[in-house]
Amino acid sequence: MMFDGSLPPNLHEKLRPASTRTLKFEQAVRIGSKFPPWAFACALLLVLAWALPSWASGLWQSWRPGLEVARFALEDSGPALRPELVVMRIDPERFAFRLLCAAEHGGKARTAREWSREFRLVAVINASMYQKDGLTSVGLMLTKGYLNNPRRAKGHNALLALDPLASGLAPARLFDLTRTPLAEIRARYATLIQNYRLFTPARKNLWKRDDQKWSSAMVGQDGEGRILLMICREVYPMPKMVARLLELPLGLRAAMYVEGGPEATLYARDGERELDVVGSFGSKPEQTQANTKQWALPNVIGVLPLP
Repeated sequence: MMFDGSLPPNLHEKLRPASTRTLKFEQAVRIGSKFPPWAFACALLLVLAWALPSWASGLWQSWRPGLEVARFALEDSGPALRPELVVMRIDPERFAFRLLCAAEHGGKARTAREWSREFRLVAVINASMYQKDGLTSVGLMLTKGYLNNPRRAKGHNALLALDPLASGLAPARLFDLTRTPLAEIRARYATLIQNYRLFTPARKNLWKRDDQKWSSAMVGQDGEGRILLMICREVYPMPKMVARLLELPLGLRAAMYVEGGPEATLYARDGERELDVVGSFGSKPEQTQANTKQWALPNVIGVLPLP
C-alpha cells in the first residue's frame, strides 16, 4: 500500500449451537452423584474447554521444530466465511530473519513467491508500506551495507531490530520507540525496520477509527521471544483486529502493522507444505475488486533456517 500521509488504509470450523455447549446445573449435580468427585471435576474441565470461543482455539501445526502455523476465526459467529487470522510462529534461535529490498537487489520488486525462490526463504511477509517511488519504505529502514530510508517517520513507534552487533543480544527484537531510544537500538542492531505500533506496552489499543478496515499483514513478538507473522485476508476493522490480537492466546508483547489491502502477503514453503495468503480489498477506489494473486513487493522480511 503506497503511503499518502494518512493512517494506513480458508479454513473455518463449524460451531455447535450455544445451547449445546453447557450443561444445566441440575444435570451436573445428578452426574456428580453417580461418580467420584475427581471424575466430576475432570468432566467439568472438559465442558469448560469445549465452551471456549472458537476464535481462541486455533491449533498449531508444526512444520518443523521452531516453525508453526495456526488459524484463528476472528468472530465466534456469523456467516460461514468468517474473518480469519493466519499466524506463522517462528523461533529466532532456529531461524534467521533477513530484510530484502528491491533497490538493493536489481531495483525490481518481486512477489513473495519470487523472493522466496530466489533467496531460498522458507517464509516471506511485507516489511513495511512504501512511498510513491515503489521502492522506499515509509519509515526508517536499513540493513547491513544498505540504507533504504534514513529518516524516522513521525508517529511510527514500532521498530523491528535484526542482526545484533554484540553477543548476548536477542537475534530479533520488536522495540517500542516510546520506551527505548532509537540511538540505543541502532548501536546494538544492524538491521532496523520502522512501522506503526498496534498497541502500547501496557496493551492499550492504538487504533480507534472503525472506518480503518482492510486486509492486513502484521508482525509481532510473544513473551518467549518468538516472532509471529500474521495476516487477515478479509476486510476487518483495525481497532477490532487489535482487540482480537490481545484476546487470542498468542502471548503478544508487541506487534506492528506492515501492510494493508491487496499488497498484504504472507507466503511460506517448506518441502511439500505451502502457505499463500494475500490481501483481498484495499482502501483505495481502484482496489474495490477482490484480489486473488500476489502483488510485487519492494521490501520484505524473509526467514531462513539456521544451519
